[in-house]
Amino acid sequence: MLTERVEELRREEDEVLSGESFQGETVEALELWDLEFTDVTFSKCRFTDCKFCGSSFYRVRFEGCDFSNCSFTDSRWKDCILADCKGVGADFRSSHWRGCRMSGCLLRLANFSQSLWNDCSWRDCDLSGAMWMECRLNQWTAGGCDLTGASFFRTSLKGVDLSTCGIDAITVSETFSELKGLTVGAHQTVGLARLLGIKVEN
Repeated sequence: MLTERVEELRREEDEVLSGESFQGETVEALELWDLEFTDVTFSKCRFTDCKFCGSSFYRVRFEGCDFSNCSFTDSRWKDCILADCKGVGADFRSSHWRGCRMSGCLLRLANFSQSLWNDCSWRDCDLSGAMWMECRLNQWTAGGCDLTGASFFRTSLKGVDLSTCGIDAITVSETFSELKGLTVGAHQTVGLARLLGIKVEN
């Protein structure tokens, strides 16, 4: 059990959980501050009101898990996979991500503000209403994702391709500088024109 393993680590003053798998567990109000997870797999686990603040994840897999409304602020992620997970309202502020792959995840209203991304990809994820304010997106890709109503305030989208994503009602600054260098599809230009205050005649 994850709860027992964390308690054991705390007693031993150890902060590293490595090479273990957890399946079908329900975890509530667990404090996982500043732990390191390496080569760990979580499958069909449900986390309620848990805090992973300041924790590090290396080659970790979350498969079919639910961590809605949990906190991952200041966390570090490298070479991780999140597949078919649910994280509605999860807090990832100031997190750092490198070489991670996310697919089929439901992360509506999640907060990624002030996070850093390098060589990460999103595929077929629901990120509607998510907050991406003041982020750095380097080699950040998104395919088939729903970004309706997402906020990219003060986050440069230069070099990002959102041509296969839903981007209606996204939020940017009054200068629209975030959109410079963004790639979109022809079918999305009418929505962006409305955002820019441009009237498009049929």
